[in-house]
Amino acid sequence: MTGVALGWRAHILLNLRLAAPLIVGQLATIGIWTSDVMAMGQLDSASLAAGAIASRYFQPMFFLALGISLAVGPLVAQGLGAGDMRQVRRAFRQGMVIAVTLGLLTVPLLFIGEDVLVLIGQDPELARLGQPFLFWSSFGMPFMFLAFVLRQFLISYERPIAQVIALILTLGVNIGLNEVFSKGLGPFPEMGLGGIALATSISYFLLAAGLAVYIGTTAPFADGKPFQRLWVMDWAVTFRLLRIGVPIGLTIVAEAGMFITATLLIGMFGTASLSAAAIANQLSAIAFMIPIAMATAGTIRVGNYAGAQDRTNLFRSASATMIIAIVATLGTTLVLLIWPETLVGLFLDNDDPLFADVILVAMPLMLLTALYQIPDGIQAVAISVLRGVNDT
Repeated sequence: MTGVALGWRAHILLNLRLAAPLIVGQLATIGIWTSDVMAMGQLDSASLAAGAIASRYFQPMFFLALGISLAVGPLVAQGLGAGDMRQVRRAFRQGMVIAVTLGLLTVPLLFIGEDVLVLIGQDPELARLGQPFLFWSSFGMPFMFLAFVLRQFLISYERPIAQVIALILTLGVNIGLNEVFSKGLGPFPEMGLGGIALATSISYFLLAAGLAVYIGTTAPFADGKPFQRLWVMDWAVTFRLLRIGVPIGLTIVAEAGMFITATLLIGMFGTASLSAAAIANQLSAIAFMIPIAMATAGTIRVGNYAGAQDRTNLFRSASATMIIAIVATLGTTLVLLIWPETLVGLFLDNDDPLFADVILVAMPLMLLTALYQIPDGIQAVAISVLRGVNDT
């Protein structure tokens, strides 16, 4: 079955229309973590370094959960394209079950984070300083992973505005709570890194709750009764999600693993080096949000055409996504090359005694960050387009 074959210009405009709010949403998402990194840097370089190794510790589970949530999107989109609301509902429901389960499994791993970090050769003092961050982060993991699935469900309907607004509000809440809990404003005690993690956990709880209420009460999402019979396990759909999602997650873990490993290795060279790596990685992550938003839009649109068995529009939509991503990553590359020192300085307190050392170490890292933006964006889009047809 095929529909009307759209021209290249039409596909580019349609992809941009879906991707534009997704870019804002992705930037708000990374903005939550970026605000955490900036809050760490405002404490001191040691807190920034400790927060960097602590966050890298739980990121493999984070990316695995993200991968499984990305499997929910194309299955829901294909169900919508085929008019199969039963598939839509089941993919969403089982995606939520898997996400919450992974979040709960992550909790005990964070409780022993300090011991594991010391075991793999990290500075014991930085590991000790980072443990409160891991402890308070554990409470937000199930809600963070659940929010991934809720967002993918909304995006699959090609109606991403609500989740973008929710993410922007969550970012604002997180920035405010970071100040309150990390510095001990008002009646609250000064918690440092632990306060930053607590702020993020509360923010993700509010995000997940808000998105769930919106989906359950707003048409067209609520029309399909997405939360109906949540307690019923559909093992066939669960295994299908895992079969698609685990390879996606492992691919993301493998990609991110280079940065995770680099951070842990750099952690052996001292606080300034680790702080510089944390900032360069964070700026890289911010830049990567643009092609990842393009890729998400491509996955959904390709998934819709795959569900409708429309090969002509599927190919053109995939190609249009790639063209947009190349142009966008060229722009981020230029920004990183032209203003590296200014960007790094945003994350540091000018009065920090290690300020100059961190800037010095960060400059060559920023050059490398700029150079891999285009190839990284291309591979992200290519992989995501394949996800749209369940090829992982």
